[in-house]
Formats: sequence, C-alpha cells, structure tokens
Amino acid sequence: MVLFLLGLAGLGCAAGDGETALPPPGLAADIQPLLDRNCVDACHGGAAPSGELDLSPGRAYDALVGMASVQAPDLLRVASGDPDGSYLVAKLEGRQAAAGGSGTGMPPAFVLSSGEIAAVRAWIAAGAAE
Repeated sequence: MVLFLLGLAGLGCAAGDGETALPPPGLAADIQPLLDRNCVDACHGGAAPSGELDLSPGRAYDALVGMASVQAPDLLRVASGDPDGSYLVAKLEGRQAAAGGSGTGMPPAFVLSSGEIAAVRAWIAAGAAE
C-alpha cells in the first residue's frame, strides 16, 4: 500500500532519465480492493445493496462513473478528472452537506485513512479508468 501511495505522488510528473512513468490508477487494480473492504461487504453489495448502489466487482464502474448522485442530483458520483466535483469524494470526506447532498459520510461506521481517500482522488483525477 505504501508503494502504491508513493507512486500516486508521481502522477502527472514526467519520467526522468531512466525512469518509467507509472500507469494511472485503475478501478479494478487500485480502487476495487478498497471498495470491497470498506463498502461492498458492509452495505453496497449482495442481493439488495444499500441505496441501490452496487459497488461489487464488475458493477462499481457503471454505478459510479458519470452517474448522477441520488442525494445530490446536480453532481456526478464520479466526475472523471474532477475529484472535487465528485460526490463520492464528498461522501468519503464527510462534506456531503456542503456539496449539496444529504445523509452521513461514508463509510458510516468509521473514516477512511487519508491515504485511501488520496487513492480515490488520484484515480478520479487521472480520469477514473476502469
């Protein structure tokens, strides 16, 4: 995880002599494991996902990227390239009310680490690739 986060710090930087540019973070490899641990098993998976938001592997991308938020219809859940304009980030950071939404921050029982939130932000900033 530490190496992944250190790699995120280099996003947007050109590779120097002899260095290889890191690929942008992707949903399947980098974000889905975070969703599985913190969202899918608790609420957003299975036969009846909470809020009809299924974040299970193979379904999360279509449920998030470019989809209007139910709680803040003027915002997309994930706006590719715009983490500050993505309702998912507002929910993870606990600022959903300030973003024009409602409900509690996510996940409701605890707060994600700053590194986990940074990973989601980096994924969105890099274009929210599948």
